Amino acid sequence: MASIFPQCDSRLLDAIRSASGAIIVAHKNPDGDAIASSLAMAAILERMGKRTELLNDGPFLRGDIRRFEDRFRKEATGEFISTSPLVIVLDCSTPDRPGDAFSKISNLDRIVIDHHSSGVPFAAEGMSYIVPESPSTTLCINEVRKALGVDLTEEIAYFLYLGFATDSGFYHFLGQRSAPDALEAAASFCRAGVSPYDVYDELHDGRKLSDIKDMASVICGAEPILGGKFLMAYQSASMKDGKLSDGVYASLLEAEGILGVVLLKDKEGTVEIGFRSKHKSGMDVGKAAAVLGGGGHMHAAGATITGTMDEARNTVIELLRDFI
Repeated sequence: MASIFPQCDSRLLDAIRSASGAIIVAHKNPDGDAIASSLAMAAILERMGKRTELLNDGPFLRGDIRRFEDRFRKEATGEFISTSPLVIVLDCSTPDRPGDAFSKISNLDRIVIDHHSSGVPFAAEGMSYIVPESPSTTLCINEVRKALGVDLTEEIAYFLYLGFATDSGFYHFLGQRSAPDALEAAASFCRAGVSPYDVYDELHDGRKLSDIKDMASVICGAEPILGGKFLMAYQSASMKDGKLSDGVYASLLEAEGILGVVLLKDKEGTVEIGFRSKHKSGMDVGKAAAVLGGGGHMHAAGATITGTMDEARNTVIELLRDFI
C-alpha cells in the first residue's frame, strides 16, 4: 500500500531553509493538534538554528493544553516582524481560522501545513503541504521534518505524538488507509522516548468533577433529530471545559442506528456547531460544515454562526435534511 504522504514541494522546503526565523501560528480556540503542531515546528526550526515566535489567539480552554499557554503570544513583536520572518500557518484550512494573530502578519511570506479536507487555499503555489488523509497536522510536520533532514529528538517526538494521539482519539479515528503510516510514525516517536501510557495519563487525569457532571448533563440532554438519524446535544455558555465535547461525541456516537452527532455550543451571540459522523455512515460532515462557512474532515467538522441556539438548531436540521 502506497504512503498517504506525498513528497514535500522543494519550494516549501527552500523557504524554510532560507528563512532567518519564523512566526508560527495555528487556529484560535486551539486543540491538542494545533498546539502540539506549533511546539513541534518550533523545536524543529530551533534545531536548524532559527529564531521562532509562537502565536495563538486562544482561549486555552482545554485542560490538556493550558500548561503550554505561557509559551504563546497574542501578536508578534515589532522587532521580529521587521526581520521579515517566514510565517508558518498550521492546522488551518481557511485564512480566518488563526484570527487576529495572523491578520497582522498576513503580508509576510507564508507556508501552510494542514490536514483538513475542506477549506480555501491561502498560500502561494508550492508553499503548502496539505494531506487530508493524515490523522493529524503533526504527522504532516513529521514528513516536513524528515524532508529537511532534522533528527527526531525526544522533545520533537513528544509533541508530534501528542498532536497525533489527541486528533486520532488515541487511534480510534484511524482508517485502514491511514493506519499503516500513522502507526509507523507513532512507533518512531516511541523509539525516540515517548511513552503512550504517560501521555494518556497526562491528558485524562485531573479533571474537575463539575466538568464531568457537565458532560453527563449534555449527554442526557441530547435529542434525536431527522427521524433518529442524528443526535443533537446542547452545551450552555456556562460550561467552559474545553474537553467536554470529546466525551460527548465519544459517548453519543455509540448510539445504535444513527449516522452522526451534532453539538451546539452557546457562545452568547454566536453558536459553535460541531459535526461528527460514524465512519460507516458515508456522511461527509465536512461538506455540511462548509455550507455554513466552516470546514474540517469527512467525519469531523465544525462551523460558527451568528444567532441563538434555537436558530442554530433549525438551521442545522434543514441543512442535514438536504444532505441526507
